[in-house]
Amino acid sequence: MKLLLSRLEKLFKILPPLLLRDLKERYAGSVLGIFWAFLQPLLLVLLYWLVFAQILKIRIPSDTGDIPFIAFLLSGLLPWFAFQDGVMRGASSILDRRHIVKKVIIPSDVFPLSAVISSFIHYGIGILFFLVGFFIWKGTISYQQILLIPAILFLQVLFASGLAILFASLAVYVRDILQVLSFAFQLIFYTSTILYPLSAVPESLRLIILLNPITSLSEAYHNLILYNKYPDIYSICYLFLIAILSLIIGFYTFRKLKKGFSDVL
Repeated sequence: MKLLLSRLEKLFKILPPLLLRDLKERYAGSVLGIFWAFLQPLLLVLLYWLVFAQILKIRIPSDTGDIPFIAFLLSGLLPWFAFQDGVMRGASSILDRRHIVKKVIIPSDVFPLSAVISSFIHYGIGILFFLVGFFIWKGTISYQQILLIPAILFLQVLFASGLAILFASLAVYVRDILQVLSFAFQLIFYTSTILYPLSAVPESLRLIILLNPITSLSEAYHNLILYNKYPDIYSICYLFLIAILSLIIGFYTFRKLKKGFSDVL
């Protein structure tokens, strides 16, 4: 753990300039620029809202009346966009920066970290606007929401960083990892409670859904944002354990494999 913390300290010293460069490259040559941070997720949200709320007529019950499905959708879907984009871009970051990794002496694990944080900044704008709009509409916000929502987001960043570092190191040797990840994320997405409430899951399938760590994330956001309730302590502990394990395994694997990067890139 001390080695991990020391490594993180070194990485964060050189992370800001790389992060700024990553953000500039994301919007380079784009006419709409930063507006894509709103437009891309907005189009997907409208599609899911049309299918699930208007066609399938899914309703989200609560103690104070039905929660608008669009609010339920946004509270889980926007963080998911940040998570998926961060891990996917992080997983390909070493391959994308192969010319730098081969020629410049720099901790190469900073590239997946930069990709993850860049994605969270990119989609964080939409998350912030949603939260402000929702709490204005609701007319109230509590201290636990102010404190715990950023804490859950931070835990999500740790989880995404661990996965990005792990898959970035593996993708150098096995390029098919990126295609497998694309399919795996579809599976993870539909077996989590981002698009539907946990109460709608049949009892026979509930354990499978609960084992998905993204379910723990989406349930935490739903409880905090929509219902102003504390997240389930067991699911948060499970999520925390998974996040820490992903960081440890990710950094360990990266450290073992990076010696051969220049030979295969």
